[in-house]
Amino acid sequence: MNWLDWTLLILLAFAALQGFTHGFIREVAALVAWVAGIWAAIHLSDRFAGWIGLDPEQTLLAFLVTFLIVLAGVHLLGRALTTAIDAAQLSLPNKLAGVLFGVLRKAFVLSVLLNILFAKEAATWTPDKATREGSSLYSPIRAFAPMIVPALGETKWVRKAVDRVQQEMKAATED
Repeated sequence: MNWLDWTLLILLAFAALQGFTHGFIREVAALVAWVAGIWAAIHLSDRFAGWIGLDPEQTLLAFLVTFLIVLAGVHLLGRALTTAIDAAQLSLPNKLAGVLFGVLRKAFVLSVLLNILFAKEAATWTPDKATREGSSLYSPIRAFAPMIVPALGETKWVRKAVDRVQQEMKAATED
């Protein structure tokens, strides 16, 4: 094991600890909060701005307020569900599932970062080829996101979302 393995292992261990302390429900709620917050801010911030009386020029403020409200709401819901899980004495399974989810989520993020960093070999501050080849964790972690993303692409809702983004980008470039 080289320094790259130790770095990746420490990051995954931190994710496991965080997953254990937060539990599965809070970990999933955090992920859902970000996705739902971004979606709501993109699709509902204009309506929300009019509803609370913001000027049309204050779209960024409306975006941020919408995002933060959804983020806080889902976070509170996650906390309430975690409290209910603890009251039902299911705390240990919740925490153990949180470890698994936390590690998988961090592995996905690390995989995306590794794929971005090493897409081009031009960066001088990245680990050299010998370090990457000598690493036990580098290859499996780097391969994780590309393995998951094509699997997600097979689902109907992801295909619809990708098609919609492509249509909106095409419409934006035509204007």
